[in-house]
Amino acid sequence: MEHSLKFFWVLVLCTVAMAHQTIALETLETLQGKSLIQKVCTFSATRNLCIEVLSSDPYRSPNANLRDLTIISLRVAATNASGILGETNILIDDNKISPDVQQGLSNCKKTILNAETQMEDSIDALKVDSKGEIQLWLKAALAAIDTCNASIPGDEDILSVEIVAFHKLCNIAITVTNLLLNPIKL
Repeated sequence: MEHSLKFFWVLVLCTVAMAHQTIALETLETLQGKSLIQKVCTFSATRNLCIEVLSSDPYRSPNANLRDLTIISLRVAATNASGILGETNILIDDNKISPDVQQGLSNCKKTILNAETQMEDSIDALKVDSKGEIQLWLKAALAAIDTCNASIPGDEDILSVEIVAFHKLCNIAITVTNLLLNPIKL
């Protein structure tokens, strides 16, 4: 009798655990839009920025699934990289900046182009369902932007604000991508 009772309680616990896991998986599949954004951004170090970024697409965000949120985050980061490139072009032509810094910016321009391309490659990888490649391209983009920052001589980090923003946006994209690759975490 005692063994039957123990077996019964083990069976009950297993049933409860399985039901909980099933509910968690169903929630992942059923969450979308604002509720999914809120849930996803709890995993981000920059929660408020994450919510702002993932809510920024007026067409996709309201009904977005995890794949849509990944695309949104990658596009925002790619747009930011384009902005850094534009700022770099302006600074290269600024006569008030020393020739050494201008040369560093010129070198930086090449690596920013690489980062921008790698962000677009991330989006393309997602479109063809090569989810594993997304992380690779994101890390390459971060390395490129760090190389850019290191190529500018002196203590003056003239692109530092933009580069910090790019890092935050890439980290949001990495967070969303991790959840896309490992949805059980939700």
